Amino acid sequence: MGEQWGTVTAAVIAAVGALAGTGLGVFVGRRQVVDQAAVEHGQWLRGQRQEAYIALLTSWDTGVSQFRDLIEGWVREERPDEEVWEEVEREVWTAVTPVSESMQRAIERVELLGPQSVEDACVHLNDALKALRDAVTQKGTIRNWGDSTAYENAWSQATAARVTFLTASRNALRVAPAPGRLQRAS
Repeated sequence: MGEQWGTVTAAVIAAVGALAGTGLGVFVGRRQVVDQAAVEHGQWLRGQRQEAYIALLTSWDTGVSQFRDLIEGWVREERPDEEVWEEVEREVWTAVTPVSESMQRAIERVELLGPQSVEDACVHLNDALKALRDAVTQKGTIRNWGDSTAYENAWSQATAARVTFLTASRNALRVAPAPGRLQRAS
């Protein structure tokens, strides 16, 4: 009888070990699949962010340059009298609106992708864009178009906002997706 108990005990231990090993194997396998999916999603999101950040910087640089070109062109133009101002104002808004909207769409795409630090930097870009747009469209006398001080202040604000955004986006992209860091990096 003693031998039988030994055989039964060994069989029970083997069965429990096999079940535990299988359960542990299933758990480890599931965890590995979940981690791999999370890393792949993190890599996809990082790629999307990189594309959006580059597109925003390109749109920003192009838009700021277009604003500067518009101002320089309008300042050089001589207007015969103030009666023409409504036409000039329409011309200004017609030129400024598409530039501003293009920059705004690029900012919104970045805001959708995050992370929070980059979204916060986008607030500064939005403020700078509004300041630039307001400075460019601000009424002045026909011969002395606009307020150059307001524009120069807006230009400085835009430059600072770009640096802030560049720093935040660089920091966001430097952290590679990994299973333990996915919650913090996103």
